[in-house]
Amino acid sequence: MHMMFVDESGDPGYPKDGDWGKWKASRSFVRVGLVIHGWKWKAWHERLVSFKFNRGLIRDAEIKASHLRLGKGAFVGWDEPRRDLFLADLARLIGLNPEFTLLGVAIDKTKIDTRRKERLVKPEVRSLELLLERYNLFLGHQKDKCGIVILDPVVEKSDDNLRRFQSFLQAQSPNLKPLHVVEGAFFAKSHTSQMIQLADVCCNIFYREITRLDNSPEYRSICPRFWRVNSRVLGYGITHWPR
Repeated sequence: MHMMFVDESGDPGYPKDGDWGKWKASRSFVRVGLVIHGWKWKAWHERLVSFKFNRGLIRDAEIKASHLRLGKGAFVGWDEPRRDLFLADLARLIGLNPEFTLLGVAIDKTKIDTRRKERLVKPEVRSLELLLERYNLFLGHQKDKCGIVILDPVVEKSDDNLRRFQSFLQAQSPNLKPLHVVEGAFFAKSHTSQMIQLADVCCNIFYREITRLDNSPEYRSICPRFWRVNSRVLGYGITHWPR
């Protein structure tokens, strides 16, 4: 069975007056799934613990991309070059290992017609739908076609009870048939899950690429892990919405 660890970046809100020119928050919202087969999970869990330890972090230290970039949390007292090197090494570790697969959804909120149905207006909901569809399609291409979804518990509280919404999608969405995703979502706290932490880092890197288009070294490192079919990544490993 495959496991997809999910994280998100960006503000799901809209300017009240519709004026994006004055909007101070983000115009984009992204969601990324990091997929690994269950047989590989334990070995990678231990490998990431060693990765931390070898760079001066304790076993239970939480890797959060925002903390890493700003020198907060587990990275308090680290200077910028040390933090940059840590991020670069971690991105290379992910990018060089085909046991990981990434799925990314990028939503441009400025293009959304807010008069449409609520599930098509809320980026936090629409992004999960699109990610589940990509995951289901990915699973259909694998020998082992079953998969589960693991989210940060914060999502359960803030995203309109996504566990129930996911069950609805599995019953209603034509793009989830035949269904390969196990019904419902599981939740794992970021500080207790090495893979949720990796998903957070990948999501942060992906979000910065979507919003800055700067082709950063970190993005170039993880880019090969976005799922491809016949060398095509758009529509498979990366989805932009609305088109």
